[in-house]
Amino acid sequence: MDEKFVNLIASTLEIPADDLKYDSTTETVPQWTSLSHWEIIEALEAQYGIEFTMDEATEFKNLGELYEILQRKLS
Repeated sequence: MDEKFVNLIASTLEIPADDLKYDSTTETVPQWTSLSHWEIIEALEAQYGIEFTMDEATEFKNLGELYEILQRKLS
């Protein structure tokens, strides 16, 4: 995961970037709530100029999978 991506997520969740790992989930990051999940999706769409489908926005199991989906959309 690149620094820009991690920093955007960390900023949205208001936590240090070092707290985020590839396998971070809503269960391992208390600040990642159902509301902040959609804030993350919105922030990524705005920052990268892309749009997630509902499936893409909800199908990933961890932060790393979200990053992989983002990379596929950017390529």
